[in-house]
Formats: sequence, C-alpha cells, structure tokens
Amino acid sequence: MSAESPRRGAPASPGIAIGPAFVLRRERMVITERRLDESEVEGEIERLRAAFGEARRRLQEIRAGMQATGLVGDIFDAQFLFLEDPTLIDHAVENIRGGLLNAEWALQRELRRLQREFDGIEDPYIRERASDAGFVVRRVQQVLMGREPEGLQNAPPGVIVVASELSTGDLAQVTRGQIAGFVTASGSRTSHVAIMARSLEIPAVVGAEHDLVDQVSDGLTLIVDGRTGRVLIDPDEAAVARYRSELERLAKLTQELLRYVDLPTESRDGVRIALLANIEQTDEIDDALRYGAEGIGLFRTEYLYMNRSDLPSEDEQVEAYRRVLAAAAPRSAVIRTLDLGGDKVPSGLGLQQELNPALGLRGVRMYQDRPEVFRAQLRALLRASPAGHLKILVPMVSAQSEFVFARESLQKVARELLDEGHEIDPEVALGVMIETPAAALTADQIAPLADFMSIGTNDLLQYTLAVDRTNERVAYLYEPLHPANLRMLQQCCQAARRAGIVLGMCGEMAGDPANCWILLALGIGELSMAPSSIPLLRKILRESTAAEARELLAEVLPLTSPREIRQRVEERMRRRFPAETEALPGE
Repeated sequence: MSAESPRRGAPASPGIAIGPAFVLRRERMVITERRLDESEVEGEIERLRAAFGEARRRLQEIRAGMQATGLVGDIFDAQFLFLEDPTLIDHAVENIRGGLLNAEWALQRELRRLQREFDGIEDPYIRERASDAGFVVRRVQQVLMGREPEGLQNAPPGVIVVASELSTGDLAQVTRGQIAGFVTASGSRTSHVAIMARSLEIPAVVGAEHDLVDQVSDGLTLIVDGRTGRVLIDPDEAAVARYRSELERLAKLTQELLRYVDLPTESRDGVRIALLANIEQTDEIDDALRYGAEGIGLFRTEYLYMNRSDLPSEDEQVEAYRRVLAAAAPRSAVIRTLDLGGDKVPSGLGLQQELNPALGLRGVRMYQDRPEVFRAQLRALLRASPAGHLKILVPMVSAQSEFVFARESLQKVARELLDEGHEIDPEVALGVMIETPAAALTADQIAPLADFMSIGTNDLLQYTLAVDRTNERVAYLYEPLHPANLRMLQQCCQAARRAGIVLGMCGEMAGDPANCWILLALGIGELSMAPSSIPLLRKILRESTAAEARELLAEVLPLTSPREIRQRVEERMRRRFPAETEALPGE
C-alpha cells in the first residue's frame, strides 16, 4: 500500500512514530464446554484455584522485572484485584458446581456476565474495566490450557505494535520508550489503553480498519500519526522524509512551548483563563505541574471503589486524598465525589442491576439512596482538607434540590468532625458539575448556591445529542460545537457571571486548540485538560485577543449546521495559528 492511500483511525495519543511493525497476532483460544461427572467437581475447583494462583505468580514476575510504579503499577494493582476478587472466583466455582462445567468454560461464562454488566455502564472510564477483566480471565485460561502467555514484553525496541486490540495489561508489560507507537483495529480515544498511551506519551491510533493485522507483516515500515489518525503502510522515501521533517518541526515547537510553562495564561487584551490538569492517579501530578498546570481541575475517586467486594474505609480515603492535595499544594485540587452508577462495582454498595444505568442511580442520586456512602466520603475529604486547597465537585446534578442536599450533607459532616476534634479547612469549596441538560438549563437556579461550576462536556454532549461517543456508527454526530451545546454553554456562562462564581470546563472539548477561541469568547474561566495539552493552549491564548475570539463567536452563533460551524472555526484557527494547528482535521 502506498503512502498516498493512508489508513485512517481515531487519533488516540498525539505524536508521530516511524518504525518497523511488530504484529501481535494472538493465537485464538478455543474454549470448549465439557460436562463433568459429579466425582470430578472438587478436582476441577482445585484446578481453577491453582490456575488463579499461577496467573498471579506470572504477573508478579512481570511486575518485578519491570519495577512497575506509578500508572503502570496501578494497572497491575487493578489486575491483581481482579485475580483476588472472591466474587469472580466464587461465581466461576458456582458455574462448576451448579452447571457441572469445566473450569475454562465456567470462567468464560462469568466473563460474559461481567462484560454485559460493564457494557451497560455509561461512564467510559468504568466501562473500560471490562478490558482488565478480559485480560485477567484470559491469563487464567492460558494457565488452565497449558498455554504460554502472549504479550509485548519481548517486543524489540523501537517497533510500532499492530494489533486487533490492546489492553492496558498489554501496554503495562513494556518499558517506557520500548515501543515507538501502536495502532489497533478496535478501540476509542476514551479507552484506558488510549489514556495510558497519552500518559506515557506513546503516539497511537485506534479504530483503524479491521483487516489491518492481515495487511501488515513484521518488519514492514509504518508511520503512525497520532494527531490525525493516519497510518501509512510501507511508505515511500518521500513520505518518510516528510514525516521526519515534521518530527523535527514538532521537536522545535515542543521546546518553544516549554517557554510558556511558567507564564500566566492571559490574552493580549488582558483576559485571564486558568489552565488546569485532568489526572487519573496521584503520580501524574508531577507531570501536570511540569507542563505548567495551575491546579488540578478533575481528580476522579472511582478507582478507590472499583474491583473490590467491600467499600474503602474512611481512613483509606483520607490517605488517598491527602496525597493528592499535598502533591498539588499550594495549587487547588478539584476532587469529584463518587460517580459509579448502577454497575455493582463494588458489590458492597448493594446496587441493583439497572436496565439503563446511564439514566439511573448515578452521582448525587446514589448519595440520596446510600447517604452513608456519601457521608463517609465527605468525612474523608474534609479530614484530608488541611493538606492542601480542596475543592469538592458533585456529579450528575439535575436540579437545585439535589445540590441543596449535597451542601447540607457537607455542612452536617463538617459540624460532626469539629465536634470530634478534627481539624478541617473552613474554606473548602463545593461545586456542581454541569453534565446534564437539566443542570445546564437551570444553571441560573443552581449557580447562586455553588462556590464554582464545572462543565463536563463529555456527558453533557452525549445526553444532549443522544449520541454514544464510543459507538463508531454514530460518533460523527458527537460535535462539541453543535448549536445546542453552544447555547447551553452561553446560558451557563451568564448564570456564573450573575452569581459571581468561576465556571470551568473539564471535558475533552477544553483541551482541543480548535475550540479555545470559542471558550475564551464565551467567558469560561478555567479549562482542565490532559497535562501535555497545556503548553500549546497557553501559547495560543497568550497570542490571542478576547476581542477577535468574540468576533468568531458572533460569526458562528447564527449558523445552524454543526459541520459548518466546525469548518469555520478550524479554518480561522489554521489561518491565525498555522504551525500550532497544523494537525487539525480537514487540512
């Protein structure tokens, strides 16, 4: 295939990789069902338990060899939690006993049940845990079938990995810098493996054509452009030369952007806008600060509750939140309270299976149903508050009364802790996450009660446009510059201004350089994004004026076509910042 007909996928992690292909062809495991005699049941259960033990030992060997810490260490921790989860083992044992099934098939049945549960979860961050479950079950099945584990630990240095799919477990087995990039036939930008690639700064493209693995052989030269989603197979010399020249240009741009790290984000006509970082784990805070983050705009707490049969203790939560606050201090850290929904993670929540978890017992709704869970988290957050500058964000609010419940709960917990002799920060801020159309349309009612508001554009867009952004068949409809979204953002900005509070944004829309003039013109006060996006956004905003941004907003607001708005905005940004926006679609 020539360089003139590149494959296309979804850009998952920015950067360019040029190198030989390393094709991960997984040998298909055929899991067959075998009925047991009653006399074989106990022996089969012992075989299952032994396989879990051996899979755990193999993973421990890999982790020890890599000296895995930080994000990679956390991924290994998640896999160990699955391996040690009594629910997973107990359900497989029930399948053996109740169905007289062989261990391999009993595990396969349990995996299908887990995948059905995860598929019903709206939050892509949590839904992606199905990949961890699949990785662990596959490891145990390999032990049961006497198969050697497949993976990337033996990938030669500098290769570009090509696979039908990759899990975080696969990526965790490579050392930093071992692979130049990767491309997969499936996946989305919100997948855990894409998030991990961005954290490790590995260029990646996901969701490429499904015959990709069959079209590529080991050693064939590939070019992966993680900015645009282009994949060039066996490119000619001219294409390689062009991309090597682009790599040199990007290296120079990166060095130039680092000059902006310690500068304030202020437009030429004096409008300030704070650039914050979205982080998944505490160890990412150092990188965020290195890129010039002015604080932590979103720290999720779901990881404390996942892959376990019990609830995290108050003391366990206190330590986790203290680490975040201390690492970010003296900058602020926005910590979002639990938003698991109806997914049975952990089983200790006792949530029932819901037909449509996306519209079910999520966020603040769950707190009203399980007030003791919310109370424990608020106690832990307030006890940790002296370690830094804490701002608490309440998710899935759809009415003023729900935020009143959250505010009253916080006040009650604060009084309890003071009566018990605990020290707490009296200046803890309580904010509302605007991620439902109902909250956006009633922002004027909610804002006067909040210390700040933060727009979660990912969920807000999905609910407004009725689009699952991870569904490839309708993903083209997921457009942040849709007229309906722009109108809602306008309403939220007006409500925040009247209430005298800061309005932030922590969805993917915030980190896209093509959107920054629109957000500046609307009056968004804080943008929270992946840390590596901060220097580029800061440079663009410092070289812009709010006046020219308002002109662009006035030009596109009357337009009715989302596509036309996108084209108009990107055309203007490319003209104004050709070097910084060179990788925008449509060039």
